[in-house]
Amino acid sequence: MTTSSTAPKPKKSWLKLVLFTFLCLILAGGVVGWMLFGHYAVLFYWNGELNKALIIAKSNSDVGRTRVEQVFNDAIKANVASDILMRMYRVYGMSLYQQDEIARADEQIDKAIKLGEKEPPTNFAVADQLTHAWQDRATERHYHWKQDPKKPDGVKDQEMSVKVAEAAFGPDHEQTVFKASGLAMIYADVGRYAEADKLIDRCIKSAETKDSARSTDWFCYAMLAHIRAVEHRYKEAVDAYFKNREVSGNDDDRQRGWDELLSGLRFRKENESLKLVFKSRKLLNKGNFAELDRLGEDFIAKKTHYWNGFWLLDDLMFGLDQGEQVEDIPYHQLKLDLNTYLQKLPNSMIARAGLANLHIYRYTALEGDDPRKPKLMAEAKKIFASTPDLQNKVPYAYIPLIRIANLEDNKAQVLQLAKQANAKWPTYFSSDSWAARFLGAYWLGQPGEQKAFITKRCDTVGGAEGDKLYARFAWHYFYKGSSAEPYHRDGEFKWDRVKRGFKEIFKEFPDDVEARIAFMELALDRDDEDAARNVWK
Repeated sequence: MTTSSTAPKPKKSWLKLVLFTFLCLILAGGVVGWMLFGHYAVLFYWNGELNKALIIAKSNSDVGRTRVEQVFNDAIKANVASDILMRMYRVYGMSLYQQDEIARADEQIDKAIKLGEKEPPTNFAVADQLTHAWQDRATERHYHWKQDPKKPDGVKDQEMSVKVAEAAFGPDHEQTVFKASGLAMIYADVGRYAEADKLIDRCIKSAETKDSARSTDWFCYAMLAHIRAVEHRYKEAVDAYFKNREVSGNDDDRQRGWDELLSGLRFRKENESLKLVFKSRKLLNKGNFAELDRLGEDFIAKKTHYWNGFWLLDDLMFGLDQGEQVEDIPYHQLKLDLNTYLQKLPNSMIARAGLANLHIYRYTALEGDDPRKPKLMAEAKKIFASTPDLQNKVPYAYIPLIRIANLEDNKAQVLQLAKQANAKWPTYFSSDSWAARFLGAYWLGQPGEQKAFITKRCDTVGGAEGDKLYARFAWHYFYKGSSAEPYHRDGEFKWDRVKRGFKEIFKEFPDDVEARIAFMELALDRDDEDAARNVWK
């Protein structure tokens, strides 16, 4: 027997085993990864496809609509999960709501709801989409109901949203508490106060005592602020707002509390100022010039004003000249209308004052050395040359006069006109506000001059009326924002005097909610929480 002298080669089976193990690990990792994140990947993909289609629809509705339909058809063919498809229907529905395509939007929400109702409550992903789908439509319907009470109020949809959340997540889960507190707010709006009170109390108890609802406390107190304001329980509404501020974890949540307080305070209260502006424009468009003259003369004779000092006359005139930054087309239309007004009523002082200010508004809307500016200035001056006592008939005429003086860099003339206006129309706040504006360092004044003008003016008026005027200046410049020099650049108003002024304003306007909102804003800006809390004391 012979033997080979060649040594045997080592076996490579262990290499194959290692490679096989490595491939198995990769495969297992991929499976686990897909199990953990695959759903989100699918969601990301289809949401991306839908969003791209919606972007196309903004520029080309027909092409975009076709593309949207194709995305949904492809998603259905791909057998995507129900919750993903529901989310897509909701996104499309909300996009249509924003475009006021209400019927088509409702169709998308209906598709989401029908799809969700086929699944058991234990499918939490679907239940999450279903409770939100009901709420989407409830929110939209309630918004439109507030504009027109003849429309559906959203109550039934929000009740279904709560019902779905309770069945899937339980009565004390954050999903349920968020939806239920929203329902309580809607109950209050529609006048079902007992149900609103009972439900919001339940929500707050859950938020304060259940860990599963702890994250909803800020929202519950925001809704409570709205509810109490709608019920005219104003002190409690303010207390709820401050509780929202206390428990909120970020500025967005605190802002929601403020917004809900304001929406409750303003619920079913018309904006009288805006209403008068629209009425003025409507009368002008219809050629009812006699009624415009009658209203203007009545407002002048009675010197009727709002809590903030501005006269009703100002809103009437705003409807005629459209305010600052008037563009070319509306300028020419308003000019035509006002000239027609003067042809019909040649002696109208209201039309003259409106036309003069319209020319100046158009002047200031033009940039640089626009060649049209000299003609506009000449047109405005021509009106005053032909009617030299216009400002003695209509206090609003002082506004274009003061603005002309500012455009000509004539500070002495601004001061002289302000003095004349104060003598003739001592309670006409608009002339004061425009003169003070142009005495700011950005315009004609020196640092401190604007503040000195305001203080002197209020001291000259003196007493309670002077304090009211001071408070009105404070609010006016705070409301104007960061460009308001007396409040933000040129030194602060004396807060104690502002408070005294508002106290007198509250006496004069005891039922005016806007005055108290304004005071709260000023108080919060000054970190005077006690003053803000006690605005309805």
